Amino acid sequence: MYRLPNYSFASLLGLILALFFSSCELVEKENPLVVKEPISGFTTYYGPATKMGNGKIQSFVTYNKARKPIAFGIKMNEKSLENLPTGSHAHGSLEYKLKLPNQAATLPYKHIVVDWAPEGHQPEGIYDLPHFDIHFYTISEAEREQITGLTPDQMDTEIPLAKYLPENYIQLPGRVPKMGVHWMNPLGPEFQGETFTKTLIYGTSKSKVAFLEPMITLDYIKSKPNAYTEIPQPEAVEESGYYPKKYYVGYDTERKEYVIYLSDFEYLREDEVN
Repeated sequence: MYRLPNYSFASLLGLILALFFSSCELVEKENPLVVKEPISGFTTYYGPATKMGNGKIQSFVTYNKARKPIAFGIKMNEKSLENLPTGSHAHGSLEYKLKLPNQAATLPYKHIVVDWAPEGHQPEGIYDLPHFDIHFYTISEAEREQITGLTPDQMDTEIPLAKYLPENYIQLPGRVPKMGVHWMNPLGPEFQGETFTKTLIYGTSKSKVAFLEPMITLDYIKSKPNAYTEIPQPEAVEESGYYPKKYYVGYDTERKEYVIYLSDFEYLREDEVN
């Protein structure tokens, strides 16, 4: 008869715990929505994928060992840019709503909506190129759904205090339903004679900052850049949390994905001057 080795109770307990935790690690490694990088110590969590074009798009957040966010944004596989809808559409009519991973709750952003503008939008001669409007909303989906529109000649009177928006940003007339009022930087390169490739928009609704919006052309994304761009900063924020100083546009050669994310996060306290 085969006899079990003469283990002490402590040894057996240690063996059981080791097997338990190793099995947990195995489950996590097999979870496609959680990716750990042993060398850097970074952990990336993905939201559920949404179909776009012939592929998929999904949100993600990456934390370092200290659980500080280092990247938050979207990843699009190569096929997602194939067979995109074409033709003239109203601004915001082709939207892809992205749920966030639960682990993104440490950020002030509640959800992401990616709008595909196949023929761009106004102003003509500047933003009328095929591009994506990537909205990082600081308001809930329910709040966004309740936003009503204004005619293109109307200015919204319910706007945030100046300290919550970057210097030099100006309000555009009109208000897009289920989106909000757009604020842009008239000193951006696209207004100085350069061809539009990417820019950063702020959005507001009901006297609050409602979203941060990198606008990026399809051609620029397909060029597979590796570029960080400074985000114009307001003097203060309305809610304490981690806020980005830059945004990134690039390509992940290993995963064959286009990547757009907010980065260089800094914890800011409500109404504390930057």
